[in-house]
Amino acid sequence: MVKKTFKLGMISLFCLALVLVFYPGGMAHAATKSVPAGDVATLRSYLSSASPGDIIEVSGVYNVSNGTIATAIGGSAGKYITIRGTGSGATFNFMASAGNAAFHIKHNYYKLENVTINANSQSNKGLLIEASHGYVTNVTVKNTKGEGFKIRKNSQYWLISNSTAQGTGTGGKFGEGFYVGDADQNWTTSPNPDESGYITFLNCNAIRTVNDGFDFKEGTHHIKVVGANIDFQNTVPESSVGNNGIYMRANHVQIINTTVKNNASTGQAFRANKMTASDGVSYGSDLELKGVNVSQMSGAMIHTGYTSNKLYSDYTMSGVAGGLYAPGSKTASSADPSAFAEMTWTGEGGDPVL
Repeated sequence: MVKKTFKLGMISLFCLALVLVFYPGGMAHAATKSVPAGDVATLRSYLSSASPGDIIEVSGVYNVSNGTIATAIGGSAGKYITIRGTGSGATFNFMASAGNAAFHIKHNYYKLENVTINANSQSNKGLLIEASHGYVTNVTVKNTKGEGFKIRKNSQYWLISNSTAQGTGTGGKFGEGFYVGDADQNWTTSPNPDESGYITFLNCNAIRTVNDGFDFKEGTHHIKVVGANIDFQNTVPESSVGNNGIYMRANHVQIINTTVKNNASTGQAFRANKMTASDGVSYGSDLELKGVNVSQMSGAMIHTGYTSNKLYSDYTMSGVAGGLYAPGSKTASSADPSAFAEMTWTGEGGDPVL
């Protein structure tokens, strides 16, 4: 009887091993699910029942008339949940109030690919990320009341690539293209900072934003902007809180091969303030500008609060009425391009680009 029980136990273990090999998450396993064009209800259903590794395909036009599209379940390491526009991609038109965000990634390990989010002034933010580990690829956000892309609440390890924020700030005051973190008065666990970081923006565009093209708040860290194009197109008046190409109150930021142009307002191309936040820490240091290009600016190219921040000598500027440094700015340290060392880290966005 003992031998028989032992054999049955071994058989059960063997069967369990086979299940784990072929279905690592148990009996539930990844699937590809296609959402018919325009069928928002089915998309929400697939999101609410997703399993790690699922691919949710979208295509055509979706008119969203009933609030935010949000994630409901997390993926896992190596098994991202993917929302992918197929063919020429998918467009989401928000036709009624979506409140704080049109699209909201609330769970870890997600990919969002090949979609356009047209907020139509129905949401404050286009894509809100409050989770870690993921990729955003070929995503366009436009016509938001406020920020186009916002990453906050200690979100880390993201690669945002080939994506565009356009026409943000229809509310008139705030309208950054790409925004990381929150100002210290908005920290949800104050005085602990929002430490969102380890984020790379690769070949991204900020076009005709009412506010800064990119904005990195105090407490955030380890951010790379590589190959960005920030073009104000001289068509949007400066908001009451500034209009800079990249506004940095973070630490450990590298701006590489990035262009800022056509700003008829008074903002700088690169503004890096020294800021002592409510946690008692001073931010805005360890910043590097390499291979940057600035043209047709009414303001200056740089404002920095630290002489230790670096400007590599391979920059170009033309038609910059405010000159190299804004009034009140310190002078950044000059550095030879051969001395540049790109930041890398283990995780999404951490691979070297140069």
